[in-house]
Formats: sequence, structure tokens, C-alpha cells
Amino acid sequence: MLVATSGALAQSEERVELEEIVVTADRALVGTKTNAALIETPQAISVITDQEFRDRTAVDMQDIFRYSAGVSAAASVDSRGDFVIARGFEAAQYLDGLKRMPDFIYGARLETYTLERAEVLRGPSSVLYGAGGPGGILNGASKLPKFQTGGEVGVVLGTDKRKQIQGDLTGALSDTVAARIVALGRDGESQWGTADDRILINPSLTWEATPDTDVTLIGLYQDDSQGSLGYVPVSKSLLAPNQTKKVAFNFFQGEPGFNGMDTEYMSGALLVTHRFAPNITFNSRTRYSTMDTDYKEVYGDFSDGGYAVYVSPFADAEETLLRREFYVNREKSKVLNTDNNISVAFNTGPIKHTMLFGVDYTWFDQNKAEGFSCNGFEGLFGCFAGGSPPPINIYNPQYGADFDYGYTNFLDYRSTQLGFYAQNQLSYDDRIHVLLGVRRDKSTSKRNGVTEVDQSAWSFRGGVIAELFAGISPYFSYSESFLPVPGGDYFGNAFQPRTARQYEGGAKWEPMRGTLFTVAYFDIKESNYVSQDPTNIQNFIQGGSVGSKGVELEATIRLPDDYEVAAAYSYTDAEVLTSSQSLTAGDRLVDIPKQLASFWGAKSFEVGPDWTMKAGAGVRYIGNKIDTSQTLLTPSVTLVDAMISATHENWVASVNASNLFNKKYYATCGLSTPPDGYCVAAKDRTILASLTRKF
Repeated sequence: MLVATSGALAQSEERVELEEIVVTADRALVGTKTNAALIETPQAISVITDQEFRDRTAVDMQDIFRYSAGVSAAASVDSRGDFVIARGFEAAQYLDGLKRMPDFIYGARLETYTLERAEVLRGPSSVLYGAGGPGGILNGASKLPKFQTGGEVGVVLGTDKRKQIQGDLTGALSDTVAARIVALGRDGESQWGTADDRILINPSLTWEATPDTDVTLIGLYQDDSQGSLGYVPVSKSLLAPNQTKKVAFNFFQGEPGFNGMDTEYMSGALLVTHRFAPNITFNSRTRYSTMDTDYKEVYGDFSDGGYAVYVSPFADAEETLLRREFYVNREKSKVLNTDNNISVAFNTGPIKHTMLFGVDYTWFDQNKAEGFSCNGFEGLFGCFAGGSPPPINIYNPQYGADFDYGYTNFLDYRSTQLGFYAQNQLSYDDRIHVLLGVRRDKSTSKRNGVTEVDQSAWSFRGGVIAELFAGISPYFSYSESFLPVPGGDYFGNAFQPRTARQYEGGAKWEPMRGTLFTVAYFDIKESNYVSQDPTNIQNFIQGGSVGSKGVELEATIRLPDDYEVAAAYSYTDAEVLTSSQSLTAGDRLVDIPKQLASFWGAKSFEVGPDWTMKAGAGVRYIGNKIDTSQTLLTPSVTLVDAMISATHENWVASVNASNLFNKKYYATCGLSTPPDGYCVAAKDRTILASLTRKF
């Protein structure tokens, strides 16, 4: 459990408080599953508290990591999920140490208001997380019940017509039972005018069954109604010859009454901690979730003629009428995750050991119905032959077009993964720390009842970090990943597992508590890479190998109720090592900025009796990104964020802004072979004003 406290009534009816283990910002579970100090872990890890990501206007999970070294969050708002790149590769999303949902499924995005902190572990991490990718692990820590009564209720108003009410209440129900409920209701829009609504209820209950046993139940119900991305022709946006030819930044090519994703997500989690002895602890985490998703999209057709009868996205010579296609996806998914381990601490002479033995299991089941227009060929790949949506005028869009659609592809995916892992953390003189780990995985995947993946693999991890002088600790580590990829491509072909390895070296410096400086060099290689199909924006292709090398620098300074500083810089050279159907050796990886830099500073100060103010501001630089044709660069951009808040007794009023100066830029652009392609508009300015009453 993230916070393990035990208590029971003694004969004197006074609570007996055992040793409390509290995960703070200088410790993390994600690196070792044993709440190890960051300065003792030979791998780069960042921790972000809930107050920090609220101050920085983190609306979605991907926003949380915008000020972390080597992490590139998607600049656009995509209802299909949160997409975060770490060290040149997508990072897997976890919640309370369990993978929240498999890759390549359309799903409900994680609500940041349900989290008390977030962690990112960079690099391959399969020894502890068999389903971890080469980019690393993003782990959110749920808000858990506390025996101290407390909470808050608040309202949030903001741009894009956002109106939100939220509440978080916790407290003891008895001497051994505590409860918490987090709830939220939102009515809003995306920057394209489509829905952005959410209803969420997140109850939890902790039972201190014995002085050595904690049991926590976490429930979640989430109902979302959201839109879909907006695509604009690259020749009328990034490469427009003049302002007259340039389309409106937030032009929407779809149908507001059709485009969107409705999702109902439910989950139940069980967290158990039992201490057999002061040095022997058992931890168990299990979650079962179901999701029902209905996704519909009309998008501009930017195909390159590979299986289309035309090579231009426009239906007229004046290039004002954009051709359009549709894609619909109705899927029901079920996921069961469980992770169980036991840790044993002992000494052999002057060496301290913390041994960890565990087993985890993932079961995934998905029934999927798809439909898509024929892109000029009736019956191609089983597509719907009823025709495509009519073209739309990009300069004077008129919505409400009527067209037929249907489902033609019916798929059933099932996959399992069973893993056994062992780890030993060795410590000598509290200055030299060695980490060794090994894992064995077995993965299966079926499509429509036919087994397409049945593989086993070993994964290894090792590293050493040593404090040499003045709190400076150089380190070196090696790690591997084995990532089964449930689901398949646009045409129903199942994906194969991905494998990767990483060498990492660097140093960490902790001059005082709350302050950590890190420098890291990494070298990653991955096989069975999954990349965007350059001829179909709805499809992904697997094959080839890619590599990523780079340097990261990160500084975090936290002085309670005073100063807060977060600074980061990273250089990532990610390229194709081995060619495939969609990759050419030597090419730069698509949509990966080589350089990222950020700085955030905030300060709290008293302004009068019972009045406290806090002000903060940040600057983010995102380097340019290459497209699939390796000829078009999405330009770099510099963005400014800011916040200010005032606290009076139990009341807090704040205004938070992301992209404060409303910089209009594109998240990604890509060329098709002649004559056009598309751009996706990045998120424009977000301003949130909130009023909160704390208890």
C-alpha cells in the first residue's frame, strides 16, 4: 500500500501506532516496490506531488509530467487516451502499481483529481513490471482513506466553457475503519467545440484488521463524453503560402453531432499489506475493470494513394473542399491485474539485504466492432460500402451532413501474462547500494480464438549507486523490458511482444532533504517497434528495431511553505536501427523532439493575518519533430504557464494558466506523398479559476 499505517485498540482503548511508512517526494515505490529512497536507486526517477501538478494546470494525466526531464507529453487533447513519450518511447501507464489498461485500446483517461502523487521511472522496467515498455513507467498513486477527518469541496470555472464541481472527503468510521470519497462532475467543451463532460465517483475504504494487517478497497465509476481530434491540411496550415490560404487554427473537419467518444469505466481494487514479522512483509494488489467505449470519427482523408483512387485530399480544383472518411469503433474490454510479493530484510555481516519475491498476472479480454468508409474502393478490407461523408469547406464549414455508416469488422482479442520476479537490494555502510533483479514471463494472445502469440522471456536488471562524497552518488545500471502488445492493427493483425534493453549511467546529488539534482546518460534499443502507418492515420505497423541515446539533467528543490523549483533539460537522439515496412534505417523517429527544457518556480508568502499567497510561473521548450516522410519538421515552441492563489483560513482561491499567452502551434504535422498531409492543432490556452473550501 502507498501509505501503510496500522492501529488497533489496546486494552486501554488507545490506538497503538506502529511504525508509519509514508511515501514522500524523495522516495518512490515505482523503482523497487519497496519504498526506496531516490538517492539509493540506480535509475532515473521523478516524483510529482498533487499540489505541484495542480499548480501547473495539469488537466490530464499526460500534463503531469511536462516538467520532468526526458518526458514529452502529447501537446494535443486526444480523447482516446494519454500519450506520453519518455526517452523516445511511449511510457506505460500504471495506477497503484498495476497497469491501468493495455496499449492500443481506446479508453477512459485517468482523472488527476483522484491522485495524491505521480511517479515516472525512465527506461525498460520489466523485472518488476512485466508489461512495462522501453520508455518507462508512469505510476499514479490513488488518494487513500485517512483516519484524520479532512477534505475539501470546490468549484472550477475555465476556458472551453468548463464548469466543474469536485469534492474529496475522508475520515474514520470507527477505530479500525477509515473511508474516503472523491467525486467530480464536469460540463465543458474541447477547443473544437465538441463535448468534454465527466461524472466520476471514487470511494475507498481502509480496514486495519489487525495491528499488522491493512486492507483497502478502492472503487471507481467514470462516465465520459468527449470529442475527437481536429485535423487540418498541412498545405493550409503549417505550409500555407499566405494568411489568406491558411485555415482557422481550430478548424474542425468532423461532425460535432457524430464525432466523439462515450466511455463508461468501472473498476474495483483490493490492496492488502500484512507484516508477518518486523522484517517480513506481504503486499498484494488486485484490480478488475470493465470499459464500454463507443468511438465515432469523421476525419479528413490525407492518404497517399496507396489504396485510394485519388492523391489529393481536396475534391475541387480550388482546394477548398476537403474529402472526408469515417471510422467507428465499439469495444468492450475487461482487465484483471494482480501483483503479489513478499519482502524479507536481513543482514549478512556488514551488508543489508532486502529480498523481494513476487508473482503477477494480467488477463485481458476485448470484443471489438469496427467500421470505416472505403476510401474510394467499395468492399476493400471489408470496409463499409455505403459511401464516405461529403466533403467539407475548410474556410466555411457547414456541419450536419447526413451519411450512412456501419460495422464490418468484428474482432475478439484475449491475452494473458504471467510473471515471476525476484529482486535483492544490497546496502553496505548506507553508502553503497546494489540492485539485482530477474524475471520470467509467459505471454499469450489470441485473435478470434486463434493463438497468435505464445512466448516466454527472461528479463534482467542490475545496478549500483554509491555515495562517494558530499552527498554525490554516481550510478550505473542495466535493464530490460518484455512488452506483450494486446490487440492488433487496423486490419485485425495481432501485434507481437516488444523487447528492449538499456544501459544507463549518471549521478545523483542530494545536498539537503527536499533537494535532488540528477544527471543521466542512457542508451536504449528496442525490437518489434510499433509505428504510425504513413498511409492511414488510423493504423499502426509493427516491425524493425529502433534506438535512443541521450542525456538528461533534472533539479528539484522543495522547501515547505517557501520556495519550489523544478528545472530540466534533455537531449534525445532517437533513430531507426533496422528497417521495416514503415521504417528506414538511419531515419529519425517520428514525433520525438530531440531537445526539451523547462523551468518552474513558485513561492509562498504571508501577506497579513491568516492570509497566505502563492505565485508561480514556468517556461517549457519543446524541440522540433520530424514526420514519417522525414522531410517535414513540426517547429519547436516555447510556452509559458503561471498560477496565483490566496488562502484565508479554510478558503483557497486560485487561478491557473497553461499556455498563458495562447501560443497557436501544431502538436504534430505529417506529409503524405504528394501533395499534402495533415496537422493537429496543439492545446490552446487553458485558464482555470477555482474556489475551494477545506475541512
